[in-house]
Amino acid sequence: MGVSRHFRFSFIAVFTLCMVVALSSCSKKDVVADEPAINPSGAAGAGAGGTAGGNETGSAGEAGTPSSDLTTVHFGFDSAVLSGESKRELKQNAAWLKKNPNATVQIEGNCDERGTVEYNLALGQRRADAAKKFIQHLGVDGSRISTISYGKERPVDSGHDESAWGKNRRDDFVVTSK
Repeated sequence: MGVSRHFRFSFIAVFTLCMVVALSSCSKKDVVADEPAINPSGAAGAGAGGTAGGNETGSAGEAGTPSSDLTTVHFGFDSAVLSGESKRELKQNAAWLKKNPNATVQIEGNCDERGTVEYNLALGQRRADAAKKFIQHLGVDGSRISTISYGKERPVDSGHDESAWGKNRRDDFVVTSK
């Protein structure tokens, strides 16, 4: 019986060690996810060129910068559902894309500061995908639209109230080529 107990103890020790290693490996993924996203210009942190109020749009111009011709779309709390206002704005963006058939855009999904990094990255992706799908249904080729989520890493308003959070729950539209 001594050998059996020794074998069982060794097995439990090895199993426990493997579990500790596996669990510590999982926690390292959070460190990577917390790193700030890099915007297309290579700068970390700040928003995509919007203003602090209303419908943010950037300046028109070079590829990789937000276009003043494309409107930022906003979302409700914890939602990727397009409101009536969002659909009207997306129709305008689709019309611009149809008038500029060589242009490609990237839809950047963003969230407010509440929730985990992982949850907000997933929610931001659902928001970007919802906008892309709607624009495709309006007749714009999906190959001209890419999506990315920045989660809560690129707020346009750093406040901690509903006014700020409402501005940060958005899809930004960046022209990637003209």
